[in-house]
Amino acid sequence: MKVLRNILCLGCVVSMLAACTEDDYKVYDTTQKDSVFFQYKNNRQEVDTIVDYSFGYDIANVHTVEIPVILMGMPSSTDRVIAVAALPDSTTMIEGTHYTIEDAVIPAGEVSGVIKVNLLRDRDPELPNKQYKLRLIINENDDLRSVKNSFFKIVYSDIRPTVAPVWWPRWGGFPTYSFENVQLFFDYFYRLAPEANLSIYNEMIEGYGHYFVNARSQQGPFVNYEAFLRNYVSIPLYNEHPEVTWLENPNW
Repeated sequence: MKVLRNILCLGCVVSMLAACTEDDYKVYDTTQKDSVFFQYKNNRQEVDTIVDYSFGYDIANVHTVEIPVILMGMPSSTDRVIAVAALPDSTTMIEGTHYTIEDAVIPAGEVSGVIKVNLLRDRDPELPNKQYKLRLIINENDDLRSVKNSFFKIVYSDIRPTVAPVWWPRWGGFPTYSFENVQLFFDYFYRLAPEANLSIYNEMIEGYGHYFVNARSQQGPFVNYEAFLRNYVSIPLYNEHPEVTWLENPNW
């Protein structure tokens, strides 16, 4: 009787496992249309649906936002276009004036891609005075449909600070504050500092961020790296740009 009970119990377990397999682990239906969704992660490596960007002291006229997209389905032997578009009712950017979109595809053989949105700086004279927004949606087309994270928002501007940030120096050896002087300083910094000492350059970027966006006070890059910045950025700038005004005349 004990052996019979064990056999019956084993049969029940096998039946339950078979039922679970049939109900919970269905084979992927290759006839259905595949889906795609945004999978952007912010600096904290958290999934996010918005990017807020300001050109600040950057000298570039184009900034590219890369938005990862993930395929829910099977790879294809051909590229598949993602039907990404702006939502007119919640978008103030104008395509071709404020932004362009490129690489909105899932490449052949891949299960992910990157949509590139180029933010343009030099085509709208109002950009230094106001902020613009772009709300994107993934629509359905012949190849793909959208699922879950199908919306993404980008906000950008080129509003230029008229007051020096707290980390900008207030003593000699550096230019007086103006937006143009700081842009020129960073132009030299990004060209010359890595050549002078790549290790120190990387320390500064890691500690203060690009264009020192993470510097919070005067106890920042111009205090901790004063000699380095003076020797490898300020002096070349001083020698090549006599029109720049300085906090004090360094007489180099």
